[in-house]
Amino acid sequence: MTIKPKNITILGSGIMGVGLAINLLKAGHTVRLFVRSIKLWKDLPEDLQEVLNSKNCSQHLSLRESIIGSELIVLCLTEDEIVEQIFFNPDLLKANPKWIIDTGTTSPELTMKMYESCKQRGIQFLDSPMTGSKMAARNGQILFMVGAEEVQIKELQFFFEACGKKTIHCGSIGSGQGAKIALNMIQAGLFQVYIEGFILAEKEGIDPKIFLDIIENSAAASPLLSFKLNSVLNQDYSAHFALKNMNKDINHAMQRSREHHVVLPVASQLKPIYEAGILAGFEEEDFCSLAKVNRLWNTKRIYKT
Repeated sequence: MTIKPKNITILGSGIMGVGLAINLLKAGHTVRLFVRSIKLWKDLPEDLQEVLNSKNCSQHLSLRESIIGSELIVLCLTEDEIVEQIFFNPDLLKANPKWIIDTGTTSPELTMKMYESCKQRGIQFLDSPMTGSKMAARNGQILFMVGAEEVQIKELQFFFEACGKKTIHCGSIGSGQGAKIALNMIQAGLFQVYIEGFILAEKEGIDPKIFLDIIENSAAASPLLSFKLNSVLNQDYSAHFALKNMNKDINHAMQRSREHHVVLPVASQLKPIYEAGILAGFEEEDFCSLAKVNRLWNTKRIYKT
């Protein structure tokens, strides 16, 4: 079945937004990118800039210019404050696109607020947070967790198939965000436990590479382990998922746990660790940079209680 090319706007041209744009361009769609940071754009690798400077792609500093004539608007932003500022800009909803998808991790409260605004104007809104590294975004290997009606997901297969490896229907509006928040809390907790295990093994005199080999061949193995721990061993903290963004998602998880009266005895201990990472100036680095915080605590014999 031939898919008619669509006019698509991506609001947010960071690591993930650029990845989505690349795959939509490869699928033959026309893409407009709203560029919030010129510096961020200039820092993109040359091969990405070449793709994004193709005839079917344009970059805009003006929100109004970026959304003219778009059938689909994709939000690929970070904090709630930024999402709310851009989404409720009068120009956006006046553009009257057919669909708006939020692919970032947004609070369920703001998600429902955006959904109601779209509903009043006859615009279809889907909350569709994604997970995957920057390489997964570039290679079209993203996992989407969608809160919407099944018919809406089918209508947007041209987007999901171009950008992702799998789309999971989580339920009604808000359920995608709920799933993503819980998922990120798990990933944050797993990484912390891995780091603690590595430090303990090292104190026992076990070489980190040997211990990594042991874990990778045990029931404790996971893709997160191989990816993040190899980065730590190579002292490569370039952002695939920034510490500040994981910290934001842990904040969401703690808020949801309070609202649902859920006791999180282990995950609740992550907050002081992430705050230490932020204070240490690692917020723009990958969240695996928390390995440096853990190393510092143990080197100086400072232990959390």
